[in-house]
Amino acid sequence: MTFPSAFDAFVPSNGPEFLAASTIQPTYVPFTTLSAVPIDTAAHAASFAYAKKLSPPGVFLHVVRCFYFALALLYTGFPSGTPGVPQIGFEELSMRLYHTTLLHDLGWSNSTEVLNHPAHAMTFELHGGFMAYEHLHTAAPDLDADQVGDIVQSIVLHTLQWSSGNSSATQILMSVSALFDIGGYNGTGIAGLDYKRLWHPKTIEEIEKAYPRGEFYHQALAAVDREFTQKPNCLASHFPGGLEGFTNEFRVGPIVPEDSRARNVRGLKALQFRDSEQE
Repeated sequence: MTFPSAFDAFVPSNGPEFLAASTIQPTYVPFTTLSAVPIDTAAHAASFAYAKKLSPPGVFLHVVRCFYFALALLYTGFPSGTPGVPQIGFEELSMRLYHTTLLHDLGWSNSTEVLNHPAHAMTFELHGGFMAYEHLHTAAPDLDADQVGDIVQSIVLHTLQWSSGNSSATQILMSVSALFDIGGYNGTGIAGLDYKRLWHPKTIEEIEKAYPRGEFYHQALAAVDREFTQKPNCLASHFPGGLEGFTNEFRVGPIVPEDSRARNVRGLKALQFRDSEQE
C-alpha cells in the first residue's frame, strides 16, 4: 500500500460529514513509511530551522508530531476522488502540511523576537499566522498566493471548528492533528469526530518515540496561561469552560506509552489529564 496520488482539496468541516466522505480506518502505518516522505527542499529546511529557533523544545516536538499524524491520515483513507471536488496532489499537500504544522505555534513562543513582533498583542493564532506569512515570503518566495494563503489560513483557523461549510485539506488536517496531540484519544476535538476511528495506537507510539513529548505539557500550559492573562478575548477563551476547560484537555504523558503493546485503542491504559496530576 502507498499514499494515494491525490486528495480532495476541500472537505466538510463537520466531523460526521468528514468521516462519511472518507474511508479512514485506524490502520497501522509504520513510522518508517511516514518518515520516508521527502521533505528535503531549502524551503522545508528553512521552516524547520525557524520553528526550532523560536519554539520552546517541547512545543517544537509537538509541531513535528502533528505533521506525522496528518501524514498518517493521508495514508489510511483521507477523502480522495470525490466527484465534483477539486483534487490536490500528494506532493503539494504534504508540502503545505509541512509548512503549516511546523509554523502553526509560533505565537506560543516566549522568545524576544516573537514577543517584540508587531502582532504580539493578537490572539496567538493570528500572531503566529502573520509571522508565518512573513517567513514564507522570505524563505519560500516560489510559493504562490494560493499556497501561502492556504498555509497561513490553516494556521489562523486551526483552533476553530464549524458545524457546516468546508475546510481545505490542509486546514482540517492541521486542526485534527493539533487537537489530538493535546488531548489524545479522549480529548475534545472537532465535534462528532471519534479519534479512535482515525489512528492506530502503534502508529502513535512510534511517532511519539521518534519525537517524545518531553516538556510539552508544561511549556504549552505556560503559553496558554500567558495567552489568557494577556489576551482575555483570545480565540481559546471561547473553549467550553475557558482556561480551566482548555487546560484540562492537556495530556501529561504520552498518548500511547512506549511498549504498551496495545493492539487497538481499547488496549490502552487510562489517560492522564491535568486535573488528575498530583500537585
